[in-house]
Amino acid sequence: MRTVVFREHGEPADVLSVIETEPTDPLPGEVRVRLTARPINPSDLLWIRGRYGRAARFGPLAPGAPPVAPVGFEAAGVVDKAAPDVRLRPGSRVAVSADGTWREYLNVSVADVIEIPDRLPDDLACQMTVNPMTANLLLDDLGLAAGDVLLQTAATSTVGRMITALARRRGIRCVGLVRRRHHRPTPSDDDAVEVLVDPPERAREQIAVFAGVGGVTAALDAVGGATGRLALDCVRDGGRMTVYGMLSGSDIAVPPDSLVFHGVNLDGFWLPERMRTMTPEEIGELVRTVTDQLTHHHLHAPVAGRHALADVRDAVRRAESRAGTGKILLVG
Repeated sequence: MRTVVFREHGEPADVLSVIETEPTDPLPGEVRVRLTARPINPSDLLWIRGRYGRAARFGPLAPGAPPVAPVGFEAAGVVDKAAPDVRLRPGSRVAVSADGTWREYLNVSVADVIEIPDRLPDDLACQMTVNPMTANLLLDDLGLAAGDVLLQTAATSTVGRMITALARRRGIRCVGLVRRRHHRPTPSDDDAVEVLVDPPERAREQIAVFAGVGGVTAALDAVGGATGRLALDCVRDGGRMTVYGMLSGSDIAVPPDSLVFHGVNLDGFWLPERMRTMTPEEIGELVRTVTDQLTHHHLHAPVAGRHALADVRDAVRRAESRAGTGKILLVG
């Protein structure tokens, strides 16, 4: 089977390779899944560059093989074989949340698969375990009320658009910092506006006018660097900013007076760690919520293109260079 790996950290288009490995039988408590669709997420690219929240584990995939690290954190597919003690049967469609999904077959614990309904296509199912769950949990953790103002960076990313959609359903007013204008707000759409990052002074003025006397209640930052600092500067006294990404690769310069004198609460969010704080019942409810949101189109997970596993280098180049919205999927 084809398996995407890397032997050292670096630029994804330079260090990724496709090798042939042999599928193995699932162990007790596992299923073997024939994977059919896998999104390219920013976390995947951070992992390859060695900048993700946990270190890559380099090891041989077969006796005598050189050490490699697998790639990919989510996917969708069909159960190919199940251990005797597992309820899921071959043919069951599943979403997978596990390490190493950029391959054709993957053995995975049943705790890391979600059985999906036929009405949820692979294009959506393969994206359900990262972005939609992140969007829901970020909003839940902020605890914003109707009329509050939420500022986002990377507002036109897939997760950014999901957060906006969920927030607007709760009556939260949304403003997004973007690098380029995607649409101009109209009077009927003035509760979800886009503000260009540059020039920063103009961005601050526009955000202040939009937020009004109440100011920006909270900010969500997926970029870091100067953009993250701009978002922090816009949060009102006693407000909150949560950082959940690092797309710029640069640190946020945090002025102490923002924390000491203005009482801004600054924290971070990492989905795997957040999920570890949840009970099985809470996770089950989140899964049901996300499935319903995707099925009924309350959340959109657009696809910008599809590439075969063998074309993974071209796929990651496209994922990083495209100007449009939507994920690049690795299929087949």
